Amino acid sequence: MYKGIYITMTGMSMRENELSAISNNLANINTTGYKKQSFASRLYPLLSGKPSQSNVIYQDARAQTYFGTQYIDTSQGALKQTHNPFDLGIQGEGFFVVRQGNKILYTREGSFTRDKDNYLVTQTGLRVLDENNNPIIIDGTKIEYGKDGTILVDGNPIGRIKLVKLNNLRHVGQSLYEGVEAGQANGQILQGWIENSNVNPMSEMVQMIQAIRNFDFTQRVTTNFSELAQRAVSEIARI
Repeated sequence: MYKGIYITMTGMSMRENELSAISNNLANINTTGYKKQSFASRLYPLLSGKPSQSNVIYQDARAQTYFGTQYIDTSQGALKQTHNPFDLGIQGEGFFVVRQGNKILYTREGSFTRDKDNYLVTQTGLRVLDENNNPIIIDGTKIEYGKDGTILVDGNPIGRIKLVKLNNLRHVGQSLYEGVEAGQANGQILQGWIENSNVNPMSEMVQMIQAIRNFDFTQRVTTNFSELAQRAVSEIARI
């Protein structure tokens, strides 16, 4: 009986996390370069305090809902043309590299601009880095980008914007990410374009409704288990 309460309680906790992720996705429908958060869960038997790799439910095992995977969906968002020469969209894989203090972060939000010192920066002022991890200075009037990231200022090449593949990706802001660099990405850079969020609002709403139903169901099952436990205690005391 108490095993059942434990299972349903962890299931409710799981649904709370799911609803939190969906709410965050919906809040960022219009965030440039945002990648939706997704996850999946499974019920695992616990043996010796650890999730078993087997799907077999052992009679004496303790079970709980356990996070199987939690990941960021890096699928392509729709590209929107802006004709702004500082806007960059990525077609295919890869992330831009930016610096925040001593930290290196990554983004697909390519709505860049130029600060008072002529550094190429994000809308929040983070400097965009070239392939040598140096900030990029745009000291001229005309900026052009090749699809491979080559930068031309007034017709003169000054370097190449860095585009990397990432592993172990995780959000650290609306459209900023941490991760482990896994080599140069082969995506193409499109000047005068930005990438929209890859969140599908209709799909998220359907998932939210399903998550709410699942939460409500597990809550009712937990209540039933609790009432059975109280009744059992009362009967034992009477005997």
